[in-house]
Amino acid sequence: MITDTESVRVTAGVPQATTTGLDVNKMAPGRKRELAVDVMGLISGVVVLAASAHDSETGIALLNQAAE
Repeated sequence: MITDTESVRVTAGVPQATTTGLDVNKMAPGRKRELAVDVMGLISGVVVLAASAHDSETGIALLNQAAE
């Protein structure tokens, strides 16, 4: 399984609730998505959190999802 994280900016119409945050490393407001794929490139899991979430937090959530 291979994982990758990306910070994504949100549009102006998205409410500033717990779903958005600021990625401190990239200075990007928005959300953070992490994908898990197998060696053939097939998606086995997706997690979307606030951009302020740490990469280890998204990784744990993704691994829990992939284990199910």
